[in-house]
Order: sequence, then C-alpha cells, then structure tokens
Amino acid sequence: MKLYEFLILSEELQYQTVWERGVHVDNIVYDRIHHQLYAINDFFVEIHYSVSDNKIIGKLAFKGGEPLDKYLMPLPF
Repeated sequence: MKLYEFLILSEELQYQTVWERGVHVDNIVYDRIHHQLYAINDFFVEIHYSVSDNKIIGKLAFKGGEPLDKYLMPLPF
C-alpha cells in the first residue's frame, strides 16, 4: 500500500489498516498527548491519543520530514 492509497480510504478503514498492517515503531508523550508511530510499507502514521479523555483524537500520515524528526532525537547518555 502506498501513502496515496491510504489517504483515499475512509477514516474507519485508515484506522483499521493501521491496526492490521502497521508496525509500531515508537511512542512519545507531548502535552499529555500520546503520539504512537506506526510504519506501513514506505510511509508512517502517527496516532494521537488523549490521556485525559481516554480516546483517539486524530492521526497524521506522512513519509518523513518534520513529523518524523521528533522521533529521531539523540538519546541522552
């Protein structure tokens, strides 16, 4: 599946695709929002989960660039 094919799916099918085909890569917490990063073939999907509301509040599909940069921060030694 390519990014364009993913984006033309309905919202429900996009989430289903992430759960069925996505490989969990990383998780970060920013402003009480969990950002779960999944890889699907040659693109990524970031799921945004609100801890206080206990629900998914959005997602972002991308290939790289700034949305991926926050996961590539150097680890402290």
